[in-house]
Amino acid sequence: MKDIRQVAKRWSGDGGGSWWDYRPWPSAVRRLTRAWGLLAIAALLVALAAPCGGGGEPQAEGSPTPPPTAEDAALAPCRALQALKAYRYSVDWRLESPEPEETPGAPRPTPTSSITREFTTPFLFESNIEASFVAPDRFEVLFTTDSNEVSMIIIGSQTWSETNGRWRPTAQPYDLPYTPSEVCEAILADLDFSLVEPQEDKLNDVKSLHYTFSQVHSEQAWAKIYGPGSDLDILLKKLDVDLWLAEKGNWPVRIDTRSSGLYGVGRELRVHLLIDIRDSNSGDIRVEPPL
Repeated sequence: MKDIRQVAKRWSGDGGGSWWDYRPWPSAVRRLTRAWGLLAIAALLVALAAPCGGGGEPQAEGSPTPPPTAEDAALAPCRALQALKAYRYSVDWRLESPEPEETPGAPRPTPTSSITREFTTPFLFESNIEASFVAPDRFEVLFTTDSNEVSMIIIGSQTWSETNGRWRPTAQPYDLPYTPSEVCEAILADLDFSLVEPQEDKLNDVKSLHYTFSQVHSEQAWAKIYGPGSDLDILLKKLDVDLWLAEKGNWPVRIDTRSSGLYGVGRELRVHLLIDIRDSNSGDIRVEPPL
């Protein structure tokens, strides 16, 4: 298997050093992914720093319960997802910056940020994750990017990776990227369901309600996924979201989101993130330590 540093350096440009040198995340992989999106293979080879969230101050006994907010309503499907005991899911992720196309005489689009990067060629990153999840903290995962495939089993703080048919424990735990719960909370927090009339549909053998949101303004979605101060956080402030919610249970069957932005020099950055969830609470899903 290629070392991830060699994979990353293939995409280095001039003027600003290699992409490996951008440092908005604390670990090597986070430096790469928060500046340029996640190469899924990177998450397999370098330990990631897992952020910890607090639960807030306990409510005083006898105090009134605050009324639900619009964000509470938007995040209700995420709570329903977190209540599932098991499911399978897939993640398709694409990050690209094509060569800019200019029409003579046409005005140039307005950049979404003044930041610039030195680009020598267009780039395209694609990755896929196929995973099984068993609550509260068991994952069996297959990562695919380019010609590389790596399997992992994650149970709590213990992680095993498979290479050449042999399973080995890792020295440190991994923070699994693009978990459905993480993406759900990041994307749905800014959606206003009262503005959209859903359409009945059937997806992944689940009767669903299909919601379509166009150009939703969000200051936090990509910051939660890629980190505050990353290129994606700075450039991408509007999202197109297609969301399918199970009619029975209200959990997300599919989250499909696209976003794009322009650097100061007019170079476009695009991201497409698609998560499918299926086999909810299926009794045949098992995640056990490798023999």
